[in-house]
Amino acid sequence: MTDSPQNDSTVHGGTAPGFEPVAAEFRRLLAAERDACGQFCAYLRGQRVVDLWGGADVAADDLQGVFSSTKGVAAVCIALLVQRGALDLDAPVSRYWPEFAGGGKGEVTVRVALSHQAGLPGVEPQLTRDELLDHDAVAARLAAQVPHWRPGAAHGYHGLTIGTIMDELVRRTAGTDVAEFFRKEIGDPRGIDFYLRTPQDIDHRVRMLLPADPAPEQQQQGGPPWSPDSISGLAFNLAAAAEDRPEPMPNIRAVRASGQAAVAGTGSARGLARLYAMCADEVDGFPPLLAGDTIARVTQIQAVGEDLVLRFPTRYGIVFQKADELHPYGSHQAFGHDGAGGSIGIADPWHGVAYAWIPRRMSFPGGADARGLGLAKIVRECAAGHAAAAGR
Repeated sequence: MTDSPQNDSTVHGGTAPGFEPVAAEFRRLLAAERDACGQFCAYLRGQRVVDLWGGADVAADDLQGVFSSTKGVAAVCIALLVQRGALDLDAPVSRYWPEFAGGGKGEVTVRVALSHQAGLPGVEPQLTRDELLDHDAVAARLAAQVPHWRPGAAHGYHGLTIGTIMDELVRRTAGTDVAEFFRKEIGDPRGIDFYLRTPQDIDHRVRMLLPADPAPEQQQQGGPPWSPDSISGLAFNLAAAAEDRPEPMPNIRAVRASGQAAVAGTGSARGLARLYAMCADEVDGFPPLLAGDTIARVTQIQAVGEDLVLRFPTRYGIVFQKADELHPYGSHQAFGHDGAGGSIGIADPWHGVAYAWIPRRMSFPGGADARGLGLAKIVRECAAGHAAAAGR
């Protein structure tokens, strides 16, 4: 890769030949928007072609909390267990986790539970933050909970509870929690700079995520707040939010240490992009993590339409988000997850691209940051030009 110009002190890193427009757009964003600071990394067919970071107080190897982009990382662990035959998507969850049959859920399948269709976006009474970090306690509450809608009849984002469901399934099938499974089976052997549970000895690398700072006109466009007594409020425990919560969750050491598989992860854009590249392609001599048929199975759309929690249309595979008009991650084959802070981690087999964006400041109103999506679009355009030049 060629280095970006050294006389531009706000953009660092480099691009492979043909991908210079990505650096140019990042430079334009940094000049035009004070909150465009962050890390962006992309691969093309297993080769890293973009590695950029810029803005005040941003380094290439910083770790930062990524909120729900954590889910995509945990979902790769689920996919690996499906591939190994340890987890059957069409088996009832209760085959692996007998207590889950409580509340009339004995027939709820792994497929339904991991595609936001189980009717378990939260529990009543709702959870405090401390309770949320107690995996065994939350798992017991979910196992006993009567679903809030008939499983399979609708879908709604299980923003926090799907992490507990994934973790418990990994514990029951692999004998260890999902954070440990990821580090031993995927992260450490393959040099992936991402952590579902951030070890104490590297916690000094974590930079505190800056809270969103929306302009007044953005606040007006954000829509009315969810009511604590609604399904949306249930999913995010708003009725239990009496405690003061000034800090974004990943900024709290107890959260980062918990391994909560929905929101606790920290990583760099390099690490997140490398993981998604490794799902489908050989990288640095490592074979792909997932076979093509496994990717097809876990990324097949399972639920589509109006989301009962988020209150706009969504599409889900097995945990993974899928692209649509509101979430232009790439082709119809693209899969991954975004986070409330604006982070994005995506693999797009159709284009042969994997990418990650981690902004320094949380975006508003949340979810995939448009700046990262814009950089990814240019990566796909450059990849198409690369293929044309190669005669593919």
